[in-house]
Amino acid sequence: LGLPRDKLQPAVARALTALTAVTRSPRGRWLLAAHDDARSEYAISGVVGGRVVNRIIDRTFVDEHGVRWIIDYKTSTHEGGNLEGFLDEEQRRYRAQLEEYAALLAAEAGAPTSPPIRLGLYFPLVDGWREWAYAPP
Repeated sequence: LGLPRDKLQPAVARALTALTAVTRSPRGRWLLAAHDDARSEYAISGVVGGRVVNRIIDRTFVDEHGVRWIIDYKTSTHEGGNLEGFLDEEQRRYRAQLEEYAALLAAEAGAPTSPPIRLGLYFPLVDGWREWAYAPP
């Protein structure tokens, strides 16, 4: 929906490549496995910085250790060297977005009683991963 006809086939091919990569990756399988309170494409709304926001979280769940995970999938690719540098830059780039998701979920759960939250960026096309703990402001 919304793609010009000439862009459709490459987009489908990219999506299939990403899905295949997820199923071959232990991390990808873990992210999609059954977990407590698991939700995909989870719509959430709340007040952030004095304004009402509506967001969609790609994936969230509570793992076997009681940790709430908020995952954002990225279909970025990286060619050439320094994959780690690329992943570090993507983490910097998307940190505020994921931390906003965490603030919304923590407020919904009734923060101080909500479980600890970890944030993750998953790049199936390069099997890349970045994670960090959410620390409320």
